[in-house]
Order: sequence, then structure tokens, then C-alpha cells
Amino acid sequence: MQGHRFDSIEFRHVPEPCQAPVRAWFEGRLEPLKVDGTRSVHIPHPEGGGRVLKIKGAGFAGGPVQFGVYHNTGPKAAQFDFDGRMMDDVASGWDGAFEGGASFQQAVTECAMSKRLASLGYAVVPCIGYGRLTKDGLCSWFAVLDHEPGLRTDSDMMYPDVGIEEWKRLNTIIGELMFTLGVQHDFIGHCWYQGTADGRLLIRDLHPFRYADPMNMSQVSWVMQLFYALHIRGNAPRLLGLKRNDPAEPRDLHVWQYRAFCPDVTLEDHDELRHELVIPYMLNPPEHFAFDRLVRLLKGNRITAALMEACPAKFARA
Repeated sequence: MQGHRFDSIEFRHVPEPCQAPVRAWFEGRLEPLKVDGTRSVHIPHPEGGGRVLKIKGAGFAGGPVQFGVYHNTGPKAAQFDFDGRMMDDVASGWDGAFEGGASFQQAVTECAMSKRLASLGYAVVPCIGYGRLTKDGLCSWFAVLDHEPGLRTDSDMMYPDVGIEEWKRLNTIIGELMFTLGVQHDFIGHCWYQGTADGRLLIRDLHPFRYADPMNMSQVSWVMQLFYALHIRGNAPRLLGLKRNDPAEPRDLHVWQYRAFCPDVTLEDHDELRHELVIPYMLNPPEHFAFDRLVRLLKGNRITAALMEACPAKFARA
């Protein structure tokens, strides 16, 4: 339990009845129902009925926020300028927050994206607001999410806890979702699903998203941003699949997400981009950058060429 000294707590948009249990958690007066990863806890919802409040940025592994000690785990939150150069958006990355906490950007974006997607008709895990703790002149942010009764846990949405056919389906349809959000709504980022008791899929983990606008992004940076989000999303199942070495799990499952816009995609298409695009252009700001060479690379691979074609016309063409 938290039991941790802090100077003040502020809430933004969190309904008043939900503020009390969140405050009680941070003041050490409430036991969690569950510790969820390294920075989240579940606590009872004041309305009961099996509903749960999830605090993201609740403290490190069920303990206090480590004020002044930053996450050092990555991944970076890459942002690409008009020409396609990588820049490190520290505020959006994991390492921009104290251990156990969230950054200002993460808390605000989680809430804003949840509300925006819900207004567009998407089924999401609702983020009902956010807030911050202050201690000795430092502040750490948190977001508050409303979990309906019977919502499946994170591990329940991953193979082998989810069946292999469902795992294949999830890794395919996530690409269509991320592609559609980028093309139709100008939202670029990665996310995942949370399953409900009656079989619906809710979109969750929305803090990595950013808004694409043609004043600050070109066709090249739009493609770089969307491919990077898809690559980061697919890299987790790729690495887990290699570790499991389960013959039931296709070795190319992490590229199935690209079928939404590149139906004939192959593992070789993606491997080429991992070596020729991700490593030299996306992990760190490149020491030697050539715009024309990058454009030729994007146009020469089936995945990124399809994204170049799909990019909305309002983004300036290379």
C-alpha cells in the first residue's frame, strides 16, 4: 500500500465520487484489489457492482512514486520532422516519467484520446480524468480509467492465455484499426485491446498517440510516424514469439497487421525495413541524413510504398 508522503494532489475531470478512493490510495488508506504491472493499481469503484478504477501512474510496483528517479526502460517516443528525421519526444516516452508515475503528456493524451475516440463511435476503456501529485517541488501525473465488470486482464489478451486463433485475429485487426485512425482521423500511435465479459473488444493504452497535421508533417514524416507505431506494436509479439518458439504461432505473425493496406506483405518485406529503415533512421537521430535516399527507401519497399500511397492528399508530397 502506498503510505507515501506528498505535498498535494490535484484532479482534472475526475468525477468527485471517484476522487475519494484515488486520494485514499495515495494516502495509504486503501488496499489495492490488484497491482497491475510496474505503475498501475486497481481499486474499488465507488458505485460497486464489480466496477474497478485503474490508476495508471499509481506508484512503482504497488509502492510509492519514485520522485526524482526516472524510468530507464524505453522505448523512446520517436517523432519525425517534415523531412523524416527522427527526434526523441522525451515527454511522450516511458523515460520522461518518474518510476511508478506518468508524464504530463501521457496522462493528458490518455484522457483526450479516450474521449475523442468514444465521440467517434469507437469502443474504448474510458479514461475519466487525470491528476498530479506534488512533492518537494516535483510533480508526477496519473490517469484514472473506469473498468466495467468482468473486463479481462492484460495477460488474458496475450497468447497463450488467449487461444491461438484469437491471437492471430487480434494481431491482424489491430493493423486495420491503427491504419484507419491515421488515414481517416489523423491520429497516429499504437494501442491494444481489452476484452469484455460478453466478448466485445475495447481499445486501451492510448497515451502513445499524436495528432498529425499537414503544417508540421509531410507525406514522408506521416509514413515514418505510422510505420514506426506499427513496428513498435508488432515488435512485442515478435520477440515473445521467438522466446516461446511455439510451432502453433506463425513466425510472421507480427507482419499480419500490415495486411490492412498491403495484402501480399511478406516477412522479408518487414525484415528489410527493420534493417534498412528502423535501425539507421528510427532508433536515434541519424548522424548523416539524406532526404532523397530516405524517400527512395520508402518508395522501394511494399509496406512503406503502400503507406505513401494511402497518406491523405493534404500532406505535402515528396
